[in-house]
Amino acid sequence: MFTIQIIASTYAGLLAATGMLQMVYIICLIVGGGLLVISTFLSGDSEVGADADVEMDFDADADVDVEADAHVEEADVAAAGGLSLANWFSMRFVVYFIAAFGLIGTALSYTSEMVATPVLIWSVAGGLVMGQAAHQTMRLLKRSSGDGTTSASDFVDKLGRVTLAIEPPQRGEVALQVRGRERFVPAKARRNDDRFEVGADVMIVAFNNGTAEVVSKKEYEFINDAKSGGL
Repeated sequence: MFTIQIIASTYAGLLAATGMLQMVYIICLIVGGGLLVISTFLSGDSEVGADADVEMDFDADADVDVEADAHVEEADVAAAGGLSLANWFSMRFVVYFIAAFGLIGTALSYTSEMVATPVLIWSVAGGLVMGQAAHQTMRLLKRSSGDGTTSASDFVDKLGRVTLAIEPPQRGEVALQVRGRERFVPAKARRNDDRFEVGADVMIVAFNNGTAEVVSKKEYEFINDAKSGGL
């Protein structure tokens, strides 16, 4: 009688654990799948709008911070001799792991006769494989597409077009090509008595704290000609 009670109690515990795991699978599927849908949407039609909004407000600061974070793994690899955790883990890995873990667990729980332990093992293994596949694919694409990190030197001595009038002490905005992309950055005149209307060509002579300092194209050419003549 006592043995029967132990077996019944153990069986009831397994059923409860199985039910809890099934709920975990479903939650992971919803959360992970939802994040994948959102990330796909943001990287598609809304990419242009999102980039424009970000760059119009704080392009340079965002580039320095965000792109530095995006390239942390390369720095970590160099510092740790290739053993950095960034080689194997990222937010993308986590999202794909959760989605695959939830999908496999839910599918096996409701379409197979597997007990809880094999389902859990297959779900974890599938999540690891899918997460690593996504993570390593993106790392490969980043390496093959070249280094997209920007610095202040990428903006200096570049021709810009005024897109928002620059009227000191108010800042305006200029558009310029940096690393094959059109960037929109806040801009101010180097001297307080300079004014630049929309559409004017200006030269960026300094770039500090995400803001470009500009002078007229004529002044820039005059200064450079004077320097060349003095050499």
